[in-house]
Amino acid sequence: MKTKYYNPSSLEVNFAKAFQDLAQQLEDRLDAGKVVNITPIHDADNPMVIYKLKDEEGDLHEVVVQIIQRPDNLVS
Repeated sequence: MKTKYYNPSSLEVNFAKAFQDLAQQLEDRLDAGKVVNITPIHDADNPMVIYKLKDEEGDLHEVVVQIIQRPDNLVS
């Protein structure tokens, strides 16, 4: 079945939610950083998960993961 609606597609939204659920596993792989907040934006054209991180010096950083699904005709 060809995807008809991409903005956002259910695949993008579910992938973003799954990525959000992996926060603890991602934090475990950081050398000295810690996830202090997660902001999900699942209803955007390209869903995002924004991670606020604190490094070993106590500085705050943001990492934005944006999910972009290519249309079927671009995938071969």
